[in-house]
Amino acid sequence: MNRKYALVDLEPNIDTTPGTIHGSSDILFDWTPIEIPTGACSVKTIHAIVMGTDGAAGNTHDMLLYFARSIDGVAPTTFGTENAITAKATTIAFRKNLLGFVHLDLSARDDTDFLRAYSTIGDRTAGAADNTALAGEMYNITLQGDPAYPSTKGFQTIFVAGYGTGTFDFGTDVLLNQGSNQAASTAAVQITTDGTDPRICFAAGDKLIGSTGGPTMEVVSTDSATTMTVKNISEQIDDDEELVHRNPLVFRIGLEY
Repeated sequence: MNRKYALVDLEPNIDTTPGTIHGSSDILFDWTPIEIPTGACSVKTIHAIVMGTDGAAGNTHDMLLYFARSIDGVAPTTFGTENAITAKATTIAFRKNLLGFVHLDLSARDDTDFLRAYSTIGDRTAGAADNTALAGEMYNITLQGDPAYPSTKGFQTIFVAGYGTGTFDFGTDVLLNQGSNQAASTAAVQITTDGTDPRICFAAGDKLIGSTGGPTMEVVSTDSATTMTVKNISEQIDDDEELVHRNPLVFRIGLEY
């Protein structure tokens, strides 16, 4: 049998009060579309990169990932408000779109914080009693998109939403330290910070957002314990605004066709 594989990255935006600690049973992110090659496939592996809190690894709480497709070209209705629990009237609306879910047991499968500022989640090692399969098994979810949904030629669109089962905290305690604030700018600008050293929280290319859900920007460089350079600042950053990752969760999903 000729097996074919594909790898797709899922990097959901977390924009609603991103610097606020989540409750123990909150929505992490709403439906996020990903394009995968056409045809029915199985989810074989999921590798996750999970940012910690204030420059230290953590957030090793379990997560549920829900997979869905559009119906007749219409995307599933909202999974709910981020950083809040789901409502019955909300979940019933996308019931027919669902393809399945996986339970990521972070506490049993993370790298024990060896990477210090964040955690990585490896392939499954737990037993099947808690919705996780045995080591080396696939996740037993078949994905196939709706051909009526507009996708790139040769690809289909699948939607993924995330639910947390613990008190996730993606705060960094990296605060703007400029009494005159920082104006919007597409050009690169060096800003001054205090709190956590930005060099242990951010790297070039990271997308950031203000903790209140306001300004967004991209990291150009982390220059010292109190300075960093950013570009594409969408709106004014106020003094003492906390800067946090817009994509603190990254999932690399391996598919088998």
